[in-house]
Formats: sequence, C-alpha cells, structure tokens
Amino acid sequence: MWASKDGSLVVWINLEDHLQLAAKRTDANIREAFECICINLLKLEALYRKLRRPFVWKEQLGWVVSSPAEVGTALRASVCMKLQHLPQHKRLQGVLERLRLRMDTTEHRGLCRYRVTLLTAMEKRLELQPDRNIDDLVPAQK
Repeated sequence: MWASKDGSLVVWINLEDHLQLAAKRTDANIREAFECICINLLKLEALYRKLRRPFVWKEQLGWVVSSPAEVGTALRASVCMKLQHLPQHKRLQGVLERLRLRMDTTEHRGLCRYRVTLLTAMEKRLELQPDRNIDDLVPAQK
C-alpha cells in the first residue's frame, strides 16, 4: 500500500485487484476525485510500460482485472455518507432497493451522483422534521 502525504490518494497492490487506486475527499466533488484517479493511473501505466509490464487490455473483455465484477471498465465508484436520520426511517430498505444500493458500515460501494443527491435530500428533510414523509422522493420503480 502507498498513500500520498495528504492522504488524498491511496494505492493498493494485490489486495482485491492487482492494482487499486482510491481518491479520498472530504467534500462532494466527485469530478475532482475521478480526475485524480485518471491522472495518477496514466502515470502508473506509463511507468509500468517503461518496465515492459503494460496493463492488460483485451478486445473482447476490455481492461482485465482480478475481480470478474469489474472486467471491462475496471471502474468502481464508492461514496461514504454520514446519514444520521435516514438509517432509522422505516422506508430506508425500500429506497435502497429501488436505487439499487446497499448500506454497509464497513464497505460503501455503488453510489452514483444522482443517488447520493437523492439520499442527501431525504436526510435533510428528516433532519428538519423526523416524522416528515419522504414518499415523494422515493423512486417509482427499481
């Protein structure tokens, strides 16, 4: 494992995948986190190419990784959110199912910007009035 001095970029080798980069931010700027990953991945790829160990890419599969779930793009995005009110709401499980998300205290994966924005809106509404209805925010279908 390697971490930048400020802790904003972490690189793991041979953990879940052969190589995994993670950009950590305290704000909600997903674009800057993604750009950080892309820039540093290009730097690593250039270094490996110099060492004659290029990243494996196949026409039929895309980027080849050790986890079959990520074959193709080899991309997985995670967002960690601190939600104080929504986890206690009776509709949380239904909301997560419709958004195709899961809530796990040890591993947070699969959130995209729209979904995070929606969960944040629900959280804000419940913060103001814990008994307030969030039905209008719940997606109509899975």
